[in-house]
Amino acid sequence: MSRLTIEVRINGTAVNPWHSLGLTQNPFPSLGKIEYDRGCLRLQGLDGDPVPDTGYIRAYLKGYVSDEMIELCCKQFKKGERVQFKVSFKE
Repeated sequence: MSRLTIEVRINGTAVNPWHSLGLTQNPFPSLGKIEYDRGCLRLQGLDGDPVPDTGYIRAYLKGYVSDEMIELCCKQFKKGERVQFKVSFKE
């Protein structure tokens, strides 16, 4: 069984880094597989408008990705910083 790796970015700053390009969120998908598109698009949204807190992350991702992924995102979140991390999982 192969492994997939996804790169997640969470914007804890006060500004959306993509607005200067006329975009609302990170336009670059980590995976090019349609079966993961729904969750990946939601994760990409965390790198758009500022994320205020972990409660927002939980509500924003609920139903789109696993509870484990939600908790990992909450654990990585840092207020005032734009963080990125990679996650690998079995396909």
